[in-house]
Formats: sequence, C-alpha cells, structure tokens
Amino acid sequence: MKPFESAEYPSSAAVSSFVTVLVAGWFVLASGAILSDQHSEGTLEMARTPSLANAPTPDVHFSITVEARRSAAS
Repeated sequence: MKPFESAEYPSSAAVSSFVTVLVAGWFVLASGAILSDQHSEGTLEMARTPSLANAPTPDVHFSITVEARRSAAS
C-alpha cells in the first residue's frame, strides 16, 4: 500500500470554503432577483387595500349554548 498523500484528496477546509462561497453566491443572486422583481398589479392592489384589523366590530352578539348528555355506560 502506498502512503496517504494529501494532494490526492481536498482538505476539509477547502471543501467548506467552497460550500460557503457557493451558498453566499446563491444568496447574492436571490437577493438581486427579489430586489429587481417588478410587482404585479394584483400584488400592488392588495397592498393598497386596508386590512381588516382596523375594521370596526359589529354590534351583533351571538350566544351559543351546547347541551349534551353523558352515556351511562362508562
């Protein structure tokens, strides 16, 4: 058997550096795509619509009564 030579296999530091650069590049491309995206009219109209959180509450109140019997076979 011949002895292990480090030139045959990439070091773990080189692999992790490559993965880090690859992931960072993907994030740069994704953020550029998000920032340069042209918004559709439907999305803009939905953003202009007031939310229901600011809507007044109605004056109607409902009461629900639930009645049930237990079975005798427990």
